[in-house]
Amino acid sequence: MSVALLYLVPSLLLIAALLLRRYPGERRLIAAAEARRPHHVRRSSPLPAPVRPRARLPRGGLLIAAALAVRPPPRLLASA
Repeated sequence: MSVALLYLVPSLLLIAALLLRRYPGERRLIAAAEARRPHHVRRSSPLPAPVRPRARLPRGGLLIAAALAVRPPPRLLASA
């Protein structure tokens, strides 16, 4: 029974830390977010942004649908 309680110790410590309003890893998350933030101020450029050409090939789900589409759906019968 004491071995089973040893498995619960990490979760109990985490719950105790959260109840005491201590958030493990909070400082590292803030430091990582600040490191990813650009430090330079972006100025508006007088030149318009270049237009990217659109992809002409199907991508994602449309690519799968195009690959699986062997023939169009059957026509409805006039007698129906």
